[in-house]
Amino acid sequence: MDEVGVLDAPAMVALDHLVATSSLRQKVYARGLLSLDMWARKEGGCKFAEMSSECQIALFRAAQQMYEEWTGSVPAIKKAWRRLRAITRARDGSFFAAQLYPQIRNDCLRVFYTSRVAWTWLEYDGPPMDKGYPSVVVPRER
Repeated sequence: MDEVGVLDAPAMVALDHLVATSSLRQKVYARGLLSLDMWARKEGGCKFAEMSSECQIALFRAAQQMYEEWTGSVPAIKKAWRRLRAITRARDGSFFAAQLYPQIRNDCLRVFYTSRVAWTWLEYDGPPMDKGYPSVVVPRER
């Protein structure tokens, strides 16, 4: 994790800034994280942070699968059934945890792809210059 902060602010600082400056994100994260805890207590008898990494990943993948199931294109009757199931899942914490999944994914991608560390790792030398690239195989001069 130390390497992430070599050229830019650490990724966690950037993520923290994204959440701190958006009331919508704050609501999604607050409800989602509390819901993950509720769900973890129901499934594993402990808080999410106390679960093993494998169990945390499994729970988060279940949230991802649930989110993708809800957002997939289906007939109207099936959408109504999904909404009904979502209401019942709000009780065990899985509903808001599933809503947290796309927010975390998008925020992490945003932080990663705007980081100079990621640019270096991907061997991306920044946005195009006004003169373009003289050669596809030779890096541009700085």
